[in-house]
Amino acid sequence: MEEFWGLLHDGGIESIAGKIPGTVSLEVSIRYLRQQFPGAGTGFKVVLSDCDQFVYQEYDSSPVEDFDEIVGLEPEIVGVEKGTYPVVVNCVMGSLKVSYRAASIYLDSGDPVSLDEIAAASKAYWDAWAASIPQRR
Repeated sequence: MEEFWGLLHDGGIESIAGKIPGTVSLEVSIRYLRQQFPGAGTGFKVVLSDCDQFVYQEYDSSPVEDFDEIVGLEPEIVGVEKGTYPVVVNCVMGSLKVSYRAASIYLDSGDPVSLDEIAAASKAYWDAWAASIPQRR
């Protein structure tokens, strides 16, 4: 399951907790997508089970494995490279390489959300955004 990373486009990684190997959880701030779901909040929690690699590397820099240091670099998710393992999550200033067995996604309020729900919310947002742009003639 890697598709959800692409749906978190423009999401900023606000915190990372856990251990390698083990369970790693990320708080991803992505207000426009979170607003498509009920309740107040600004993002999502992603829980990676059996995670054995979590490395961020800015372009022309050394890889970083320390969670606090990664958060300090303020990675912003752009998309995911399909079919790669470990999973390569492209960010504005670099890339995140992650290896895990399973991923679960929750609203920042704690309610679980499925990949289908996030995909539908993302589609609804971007369809509305596209419809709001004046058409050129």
